[in-house]
Amino acid sequence: MKIHVMLHGQTDFDAEGRIQGKSDQHLNDTGKEHALKAAESLQGKGINMIISSPQTHALETAEIIAEQFGIEKTSIVKAAMLKERDFGDYEGELASEVDMFALCSWGGNVAVPNGESVKDSAQRVFKYLNNVFKLFKARTILMIVPEYVLMVIRWHFNGLPKPGEELVIDTDDCIYHELDTETIPPEMVDYQSLFSEQGDADNADRVLSQDEIDALIRKIAEPD
Repeated sequence: MKIHVMLHGQTDFDAEGRIQGKSDQHLNDTGKEHALKAAESLQGKGINMIISSPQTHALETAEIIAEQFGIEKTSIVKAAMLKERDFGDYEGELASEVDMFALCSWGGNVAVPNGESVKDSAQRVFKYLNNVFKLFKARTILMIVPEYVLMVIRWHFNGLPKPGEELVIDTDDCIYHELDTETIPPEMVDYQSLFSEQGDADNADRVLSQDEIDALIRKIAEPD
């Protein structure tokens, strides 16, 4: 199974270097151009399903791409678990005034007042990916996500980074990443162990029942 993952297009917050977090922003003109260019790059990839963070900037990016592919906008799957990390009191602040590397690294110890920790936000993304792999093995999926979520997805496919070697994500363009589930490191498939010391291992990797799978498919087939 291949998944194409890309960042949403540029917003004014991006252009100003501000921490966007859980906030909703519209694409600016540059961001709309990014989405159109990304659609051109993705032609011929066989994408037949689009999953997006429900945040405005991600959805607008997804809708522009969907239109280029002839995919109905109503069929875009809005995944709440792919929302950007909640940066709490840092929302809207200039990233240049915060130690973003320490704030976003797996081994970072920077507190986020009224926000999510690195591992809390990573856990929800890992859970979602786990279920996508089970449900849609025959699909070629495009995911439109915010910056930190993209970094977490890259962790899932490549393994957790060593301290000081965290991935740097280019936020200036909708560069897409083509990821293959066959490359996922074994320890990331059974990722609960990564959270066991925190008491967060809640059997998220369990096999879904047929009723749960049917309910998820119905929800996706009949979007709000």
